[in-house]
Amino acid sequence: DDILPLMDNDEFYYGYLGKQALSSTSFKQILNDFNEFLLAREGLGKVIPKQALRDGRLIHLAVLEPHRLDDLTIIDSTKGSRLYKNAVAERNDAEVYTTREMRKCIPLADNVAKDFESFMLLDGAVNEVSGIMMLEGLPVRGKADILRKDDNHIIDLKTTSDASRFEQSIDTWGYDLQGALYLKMFKCDRFSFIVLDKITGEVSHRELTKEELTRGQSKLDKAIKIYKDYERRSN
Repeated sequence: DDILPLMDNDEFYYGYLGKQALSSTSFKQILNDFNEFLLAREGLGKVIPKQALRDGRLIHLAVLEPHRLDDLTIIDSTKGSRLYKNAVAERNDAEVYTTREMRKCIPLADNVAKDFESFMLLDGAVNEVSGIMMLEGLPVRGKADILRKDDNHIIDLKTTSDASRFEQSIDTWGYDLQGALYLKMFKCDRFSFIVLDKITGEVSHRELTKEELTRGQSKLDKAIKIYKDYERRSN
């Protein structure tokens, strides 16, 4: 109860809790490459393509927290310009965007808003809901993009460069693990995706099946075992 209000602050959520609590991303890293997980926890992990992250964050803001767009600094120049670099020096990279990025991402976000099924899922829901719990003695954090409390339903907004490959991404990128974890954390029954193709602008929807959630739970159990074995060896 004391921590939850603090989790709305990105610096606390991704900074302090990034080292003090595990997450669905942590568990995926543990399964894929434990050494990479250890490096990432210290902020030394592999660099994910920055523009993809920037686009995804901007689209998430526009769809889920449009009021926060007013807090961004928008620069009508390139990221290599002195104007942009000065703005980043005054704030930080995540709060400064170029006009070109806005022109690219905002219309994509509008496609989600115009999509009827997405509108119905977002209507009456609570967005960007933080959660934290103890799972088998381990502190675990998470943030639900869209939470429909009345329906016990979590919806996650995913952006992709190829929606036709999303089916295999569920297994490859551990979205099934994320679903299994979040259903526990937020005490829900259903986990779905709004999938936005950044190339075509098309919006689609997909709910995790019972079989996929069972597979995700198995992955989660395995990751927890690997981490707890590491803790025992370290102590």
